[in-house]
Parts: sequence; structure tokens; C-alpha cells
Amino acid sequence: MRRRRRGDHTVHLKRIVPSGDARGMRTCPKCKTPTLAPLAEDRADMPDVVPPSRCTHCQGVWLPHEAIEQHLVPASVDTERAAPVADGLAGFCPRCKGLLVRARVEGRQPFHLDRCPACAGVWFDAGEWAAVASSEWLTHLDDLWDPVWRRRVRERRAHARHLEEIERALGPETLERLRAAVAALRNHPMRSLGLSYLIEELRSPR
Repeated sequence: MRRRRRGDHTVHLKRIVPSGDARGMRTCPKCKTPTLAPLAEDRADMPDVVPPSRCTHCQGVWLPHEAIEQHLVPASVDTERAAPVADGLAGFCPRCKGLLVRARVEGRQPFHLDRCPACAGVWFDAGEWAAVASSEWLTHLDDLWDPVWRRRVRERRAHARHLEEIERALGPETLERLRAAVAALRNHPMRSLGLSYLIEELRSPR
């Protein structure tokens, strides 16, 4: 029989450890009770590792960084929806015992993810892993906690909102003509002359 490498988090789904069986249970980051059960039964007796797990009470999912990076856990394990209050609760890492750091995931229904700053494991309230695993967020999940990346995202969104306001005020056709003029002048060697011409034309009475 091939020996499994230590630290290997590959999940071969069999069944969750029954709620009445305390073997392998860890403390749920949100419930603060020993209800965090390994998703795979053969990972219940690994004291030095907190494998991919789900809380038998709140149905939230804990994933080590490697499990997220290698897409080892299917979204189908996360079929429940968390109560709205769960998103605002502070969480603690089941491995390192430290406070988890929150990051906002934007979308039609924004929510927060909680990550351990030490081991990079992430806690997903019920339904959040399914939402992330089926979206573009999965490929750059770590960026959510990068302040530089988040600032760039805010700037892009602010620019997009500004364009929407201009479009509402001028109309899409006029805005498109303005953008075409900008594109024509942007890299032109005499663009300052072209800009002066536009300003002069707009200022002069018809």
C-alpha cells in the first residue's frame, strides 16, 4: 500500500465524521465548539494537520491553503447557506488558534472570507466556498488580503462609476464620440494643439 505523504491534503470524499463521534473533531472557527469534522474519514486521526473540514453545526468549511491552491475540494461539498449573522462573527484558526483576518468579496451579494495570517488557511461560511469555487475569485483569492491590489480594484471601480455618471449625463452616443477623440489624441505628437483646439471650439459662441 502506498504511504501517504505527510501534509498531503488531497480529499477522497467518503463521509463526514458523524456528529456524535468526537474523534478528529476540532474547534469550529465561528461556533467555538468542537464540531469541525474532517471531510474525509481517513483524515480524522492526524493531530498535526487540520485537513479540509466542515462544521457539523453551522456547515461552514475550513480549507488549508494547499487545498484551495490545488482545487482539491469540489464546490459540491458546500450546499448550505449561512445565516446572515455568521458573516459578521469573528473567527479563530483551528490550527494556529489566532484571530482570522477578514476580506470582502464583492458581487451582487457581497460577503467576507476569513484567513489565518500564519498558515493562510481560509474559513468559508456555509455557501461561500461554493460561490468562490465557481467564480474568477478562485484564481487570485490571496489578492483579497493584499492592500495594494484592493486599492487598485477600488480605483477601477471608482473610474467605472465616473464613466457611468458621464454616460447618464451626456448619453452613450456623445460619450462614444468623446472617447474616440481622446483615443485619437492620446499618443499624437501634437495632442496639446488638438486639446487647445477643442477647448477653443467649446468656448467660442456659435
